[in-house]
Amino acid sequence: MKSIDGTVRILMNSAAMFAASILAKGGGLIVTILVARYLGATSLGVYAVVLAVALLLEVMTPVGHQEVIVRAIARDRSQMLVHWVNASATTLLASVLFSAGLVLYVYVTGPRADAELAVYVVAATLPFAGLKFIAQAVLQGVERMQYQTTATFVGLVSGLLLLWLLLESGAGVWSAFLSRTVFHVVSLVILARYILRCADQEKVKRVWRPDFSLCRSTFLVAIPFALQRFLTEGLQRLNIIILPLLITLAAVGQFNAAMQITQATSTIIPIMMLTLLPVFARSYSKDREKSALMAHKVLKMLLVLIFPFAFVVTVSADKIILLLFGPGYEASVPVLQIVIWSQVFFAADSVMKQKMIASDNERTMVWYSTFGLIVSVALTIVLGKTWGMLGVAVAVVLASAFLLTLNAGYVGRHIARINLVQAAWKPFLCALSAGLVAVVLIDQGLAIVLPVTAGAYVAFLLLFRAFSDDELLLFKQLFLHLRARLS
Repeated sequence: MKSIDGTVRILMNSAAMFAASILAKGGGLIVTILVARYLGATSLGVYAVVLAVALLLEVMTPVGHQEVIVRAIARDRSQMLVHWVNASATTLLASVLFSAGLVLYVYVTGPRADAELAVYVVAATLPFAGLKFIAQAVLQGVERMQYQTTATFVGLVSGLLLLWLLLESGAGVWSAFLSRTVFHVVSLVILARYILRCADQEKVKRVWRPDFSLCRSTFLVAIPFALQRFLTEGLQRLNIIILPLLITLAAVGQFNAAMQITQATSTIIPIMMLTLLPVFARSYSKDREKSALMAHKVLKMLLVLIFPFAFVVTVSADKIILLLFGPGYEASVPVLQIVIWSQVFFAADSVMKQKMIASDNERTMVWYSTFGLIVSVALTIVLGKTWGMLGVAVAVVLASAFLLTLNAGYVGRHIARINLVQAAWKPFLCALSAGLVAVVLIDQGLAIVLPVTAGAYVAFLLLFRAFSDDELLLFKQLFLHLRARLS
């Protein structure tokens, strides 16, 4: 029963984080659609480049403290406020330095006017974004992820409402980044309130003064995670930053339209993995064989979700682009059909990375990610110069596959044997069969294609016995246990 309780807790926390991530990424996609429809492809290109820089810096402002405090709080909740205060102090200092660097960059280079104002707004937003990420990590450490869903929803609605009003009044690209500021500030306030409530429930002593010696020691431990986050985000964002050197801003906007749809999963997956990090850390220290089995099941679960998504998007890319962005973005269709497959490799690689983190092999992970980023940049430049947007799309897929090969090889040699082929072949076969159903229905609307394909996929999962008897029994027990708790 304890094992069922633990699994239920994992599923509930994952569901909460999944919902919050869907809201956040869905909000980002809505912003992209609004910019594309109100301001056009060139402005969308400016938005894409500035957003890529903003996201890279936002990821760096917590200086890798998320994984450190999630792991530490999961082991000792009595220290949650200590870790929150110290990590927030370090994050605030880092964000101020990054903001100053952005302002200096604008002063020295003098970019186009619409980009300049957007960068100033990003610089003002960085402290709030970094502090929000730290607050999220604290709640993840105490496994209270449901609070993030509320914070994300309220912040998102506030930001989108402001953006719509500004665009209706004729505002430029900067308004999209001001809406992000509102989103981060509102979410931070709500998350901080929930942290204090959790601290009271756990009877944690309130300590508000940072311990600078602890800040320093935690910072040194967090450096590999900061580098890893930068490298992981770089693999997703650097191609956008490099693109203006290879193609026009309007073409950058077309490429970004496809990438925004693809990155819906690239945001969800690491959050789901961070949800499981406390469990991975505990299971690795207690029972490595059980930890390897858990990683295999998580990998299989992710692939079951990712494969049909990739097939359906590939088949319906033209309808999806037209529905979301309207006419004029047809060049985004082949890009979307290619880059969506990078998420299959990204999903599998996220499991490998969490195994490396849980077993204290993050330094090796950083070195591999550095190598992967170098390869990604090289592929982007070479293939982008040769084939433009399509070449960059191919580079994204090849780079993600290369990094998975590196990390999976290390995990298999030194940590645990996880059979990628065994985990992937049945979900792939079922998704391929469902994809053929989608091809047959391609002339129908998405309202018909999506539910019929989903039903066919479930049928093929059952037909090909994608899950073992033990897994089906576990799912049945989980369902009965959840129903009993809800009733």
